[in-house]
Order: sequence, then structure tokens, then C-alpha cells
Amino acid sequence: MAYAPLPCHSGSCKEQLPNNDIMQYGYKKQWGSDGRNDLGVIKKLGGNALRLYHSFGYGPHTNHGKFLDAAHDQGLNVLPGVDSDLAIHNCTEFDCYETVKEAIKTGFSLGFAKGKDWHPAVHTVILFNEPDFFVNDPKCPKKAPWCRVRSVISALDGLLAAEKEANIRPGRVNLTTTWSFAATDSIDGKCKNCPGYFGFQDMLAVIDNVSLANYTPRTPEKDLADAFQKRWVNALNVQAPWGFVKETITKNYGPFGNRPWFIGEFGDQGQPHDILKQDVQAMHEFASSNSSLFMGACIFQFQTAYWKGGSEMNFGLFSLGTEKIGDTDDVCDYKGNCCTWPVFCLSTDLSWLPTDQARRADAVAAAWNGTLTGLCSNAARIIV
Repeated sequence: MAYAPLPCHSGSCKEQLPNNDIMQYGYKKQWGSDGRNDLGVIKKLGGNALRLYHSFGYGPHTNHGKFLDAAHDQGLNVLPGVDSDLAIHNCTEFDCYETVKEAIKTGFSLGFAKGKDWHPAVHTVILFNEPDFFVNDPKCPKKAPWCRVRSVISALDGLLAAEKEANIRPGRVNLTTTWSFAATDSIDGKCKNCPGYFGFQDMLAVIDNVSLANYTPRTPEKDLADAFQKRWVNALNVQAPWGFVKETITKNYGPFGNRPWFIGEFGDQGQPHDILKQDVQAMHEFASSNSSLFMGACIFQFQTAYWKGGSEMNFGLFSLGTEKIGDTDDVCDYKGNCCTWPVFCLSTDLSWLPTDQARRADAVAAAWNGTLTGLCSNAARIIV
């Protein structure tokens, strides 16, 4: 489940949006069991994991361990992300080693570590979301593919250095990057017009020959390759129907061996209730197969992204009702500006979508044999 913050604001904060680092403790009224209990809603829905985008390097230096504790208590795995804006605004010519190392080390001090291990709720760390679009940045000369690949390989290098300096054992924590489903060429040219899996080939190529990314790793190349072989999983974001995605990836997956893969965003845009249900159910069955390398999919997304508007309004499972549950504690940005925000109840009413597309939460719950709980008191609770 891809999880994002509430979009509502009031009072003196009305000129700004809430910080996207939803893991900070100030959001407890939204995700905690004594508030709206979003983590409990995800669990009852049938989810077993949730993905976040801005967990490292974006939010304030406040406690994140309470969120991880709460997710762990619910039996949910957490896939926290390194904020993609780091690569654009803080990395030097897409060399993100120092930036990511500092972000991860800071994360360890904020609750991502338990003793000398990663917090047990952390399942996979996502090093940037869709870095293939970094090539569109003016700082990337002639949209060179090394810009995207250097950012990711240096981020991996920086994370490994952070673990070593903080004396944190890797444990079961996987590492990945979620590539877009755009059709483009891999950096070594072995993959032509490859939707999504160009990034899978990018990583194989750069681990074999890091100079392709115009990068000199600080971690010994042997150790970098060893971490990649043991911990790296492939991931991509898609809006296309599952049948098309499955065929596209599986028939081209031979070069990537036995490395697991998953979908970081499954939008299924424009699909009616029955098709969405069938797709989610089929993905679950495929992931459960003993012979499958497919790990599963994060449904995009938990709540409607009101603040984005436009086509981004098509993906939420839940909207917001009018019943106010309470207020957040101080929610702060990375500059230390803090505000409180109202938290409203969840609804399945997606009135802006066509009727046959609007029952997204119902479809996912039915596919996962889950239930819809924690909704506004006047919201329908029956799954058809």
C-alpha cells in the first residue's frame, strides 16, 4: 500500500502543505491506534506492507521509531524511501554518496535502528523513486543515462557506508529503486525501448562496470557487488493492467536470474471495480506461487492526493469525509517550521470517478479477503 499524508490544512498554516514525511510522530493522530488508525485500516484491508516516499532526508529530525513500532505491532512490513528531491537539490552532479549516507545515519538516530540492527519493521529501503526522470534535470547534460545510474549507485554506496559507520547489521533489509514503466534504453545499450526493466539492466551493467556511470565508489567494488547480489531486488511503478505488466516483465526477465521483483506503484488507472479486483487477486496468487520471483505490489495509493489534483485524483482508495477526528501534534518540515493539521475520517466515496471505477477500496478488500473498517460513521461498510 502506497501511503501519503493528509492534504487538509487550516489557520495560520493555510499557505503551506503538510510535510510529506508521514512517519514523524506528529502524525500519530492519523496513523496511530488512538486516532484514525490508518495502519489498522491497512491491516484489516488485507495489506501486509506499506510503502513511503519521503522517510529519509526530507522531514524533520523527530522520532520515526514510534511509527515503525506501530507498524510492527500490526504485522506490517515498511518500505521507507529516500526522498528523490535529494538527488536534484543536494547531490553534486548526481553523486549522492554523502547526501544519502548522512540521511541514513540520521535515520538510524531517529528510530530506524534497534540496537545494532535495522528496526524489525523495515523490509526494503527504496533508493529514490523513478530516478530515470532525473535525466530531464537541466544539470544532466544531453539527458545522459549516467545521471540516473550515478544517482542510484552512489546512493547504494552511501547507504552501505552509513551502515558501516553506525555499525548497523543489514539483517533482512532489501535494497531497491523503483523505476518508471517508461520505455527507454539501458545505459549499456543491451536493453532497447524496455519499459521498466531498463533500470534492472542499468543496475546489472553498473555493478559489472561502475565507470559506465562516471562514478568511483568509496566502498570497495567487491563489497558493493556482494551487497547487490545479496540484497538488491528489482522494482518498478506501473499504471497498466496486470496482465500486460506480467507478460512484459516475465518474458524479458531471463537476464536478471533469480532476483525477486515487485511493483512499487500499481495504479490500474481507469479500470472498473471487477477488473481492479481481478488484477489485485491475480497478483496475489502469482506472488504466492512457489515458482514465482514476484514479491507482490503496492496499491497506489491509500488516500486521494487532493493537493496534486488532475489525473492524480484517480488513484486513491479512500477520500476524506467531513467528520473531524482530531488534530495532529506539531508536524514539522525539514527547516523546523511546525503546524498542526485537522484529521478527518476516511470514506470510500470517490464521487469524481465514473461509478464503475469509484469502488477502489471495495475491490482491493475483496481481492485480499479483507474488510473495510475505520470509515466515517455514515459511510457504507459492505463489500460487494
